[in-house]
Amino acid sequence: MIMATEFQIGVLDASNTREEMWKLRAEEDGEYRVELASPNGAIWSAAGDDLFEALKSVRLQIEPLGYLLLCNGARIDAHPSGMSRDTTGGRTLYLLKARAARTRVFIFDRANPADVGTVADQREFYQAWLRTPRRQRLIDRARDAVLELRVRWRDR
Repeated sequence: MIMATEFQIGVLDASNTREEMWKLRAEEDGEYRVELASPNGAIWSAAGDDLFEALKSVRLQIEPLGYLLLCNGARIDAHPSGMSRDTTGGRTLYLLKARAARTRVFIFDRANPADVGTVADQREFYQAWLRTPRRQRLIDRARDAVLELRVRWRDR
């Protein structure tokens, strides 16, 4: 059974001054697929192991044309955990702050233009975040584990 969801998603143009609303379709049927359609009829699509990978592949197709998606999946400080990828298919991401992922967000929800960047920007931020020393208190790790379990239970 194919599960498909459609979204209206903001796209910033090459001059970073004008925002347009484009259609994004996310599908799950054994593999994950994302299709992005501009108002003028151009379509880009990609498949991946999860929605985050499929979205990243579509972003790599539109970035050379000067477009940036305005969604959490394009935030430079957002990345899914391994567990999130396994349990939600990359639908939920963490906003990465000071070596501790605190806030969970939905991949296709709107993001501010100041928070988004290219796939390369996002990869660079994530690599830098991985290199920062861990200073997370035990209580914070326990809270994060409980939140993760709650989301896993809800998404079953």
